[in-house]
Amino acid sequence: MTEKLIEALMDECERQFENCRDTAVSNIVWLKVLRWTNIAFTVAPIIFGALATWKLLADSTVWAAIFTLLATVLPPVFKAINLDGTIKDYEKHAGEFMNLRDRFRQAKLIGSQKSVAEFETEVQALMTRMEKARARVLAPPNWSFKKARKEIESGTYTHDHDLRQP
Repeated sequence: MTEKLIEALMDECERQFENCRDTAVSNIVWLKVLRWTNIAFTVAPIIFGALATWKLLADSTVWAAIFTLLATVLPPVFKAINLDGTIKDYEKHAGEFMNLRDRFRQAKLIGSQKSVAEFETEVQALMTRMEKARARVLAPPNWSFKKARKEIESGTYTHDHDLRQP
């Protein structure tokens, strides 16, 4: 009975390791897009403002008007979507799931060597932490999960040490 419990806990640690890894990497993939979007929203109004006043466009009032409109509309849109706050949320979420990923791996490899009671207590504490991390639901687009799976399967997130394991 004791061995079955340890085996079940180890299996659960492995499942949670994978869940945490997949969630973290999916968040990281989406976070990269959010950061580039942040840069674009910051730089675009400057560029559009410069283009609106460019001497070469002095004869084209239509283009000057379009660039002026974009230069003035983008900053309030940027503020309204609160991209900075969203980026911080995804940074925290990805970081917590990366930490949990490592903790579940350690629990499986190291915690499973302890007494059943100690191992079970360790896993329960991690599951409580996992529930807390899941309380804040962030939903990156589905394509980011698919891209994350490809990166994981390619070995991008595999430690060199793990490649040497039998």
